[in-house]
Amino acid sequence: MADLLIWLVAALGAVGGVVLGRLWGRAEGKRAGKREAERDATEDKNKRLERGRDAVRDGRGSGDPVDRLRRNDGRW
Repeated sequence: MADLLIWLVAALGAVGGVVLGRLWGRAEGKRAGKREAERDATEDKNKRLERGRDAVRDGRGSGDPVDRLRRNDGRW
């Protein structure tokens, strides 16, 4: 009888360990996904910011709009 009880406790412990491992792994995956999404959003924001700075440096936003149109006309 004691042997049966020991085997039963061991089996329940094994099943519980598997379930706990799956839940823990899923939570870690969600956390990692969120961190990756935040990092991607930050990188995208930084790229957009740099493109805006380049555009300002290249002359967009400075000078007369008519002059900008004349300069840009040849590029089309």
